[in-house]
Amino acid sequence: MIILESLFFALPIYIANSGATLSMSIPIIKNFRLPIDLGHKIKGKRIFGDGKTFSGIFVGILFSLIVGLLQHLLSNNIDFIFISKNLYTKLSTSLVTSFLLGFGALLGDLVKSFFKRRIGIERGKPWPLFDQLDFLVGSILICSIVYIPSIKIIIILFILTPIGHLLSNIAAYKLKLKKVWW
Repeated sequence: MIILESLFFALPIYIANSGATLSMSIPIIKNFRLPIDLGHKIKGKRIFGDGKTFSGIFVGILFSLIVGLLQHLLSNNIDFIFISKNLYTKLSTSLVTSFLLGFGALLGDLVKSFFKRRIGIERGKPWPLFDQLDFLVGSILICSIVYIPSIKIIIILFILTPIGHLLSNIAAYKLKLKKVWW
C-alpha cells in the first residue's frame, strides 16, 4: 500500500517532468520555445541550453495542476486508504501542493542542467543518477514549504524513480519524442 501511496503523491512530479518534454512535440507550442536563459552564457557556456524553455515550464506546471485537480476529484469520490489523501481533500490544498511539486520538479531539473553545463556535460548527454533524481529532489524540497512526505515515501520514491525514469525515457524514445533512450 505504501508503494501506491508514494506513486499517488509523486504523480504531479512525474507528470510535470514528462509534460515539459512533451511540450516539444505539441505543434502550437513548438513556435513558442523560448529558452529560459535567452541564449546567455557564463564563461562561454550556456546557462541552461535550448532544451529548457518557458513553454516547457508552463506545460509542465499546467499538467501538474491538472493531475492535482484529478487527485482532488478522486480523493473526494473514491474511498482511498492513502494517508496523503488529506493533501487532496480540499481543492486549494490540492492545487497548491500539485503546483509546488510540479514547479519543484522543473526547478530541480534546471539546477541540474546549470551544473551539467558548468562541468562540460553537453545537452542530452547522460549524467547518471543526477538525471533521474534531480526533479524528485527539487519537488520534495519545494513542496516541503507546505508538506513533507514520510521518510518511507521518500525512500520508496528514491528507489522507484530511477527505474520509472529509465522506462519512460525508453518509451519516449520509441515514440520518437526523445532522440536518445536515456
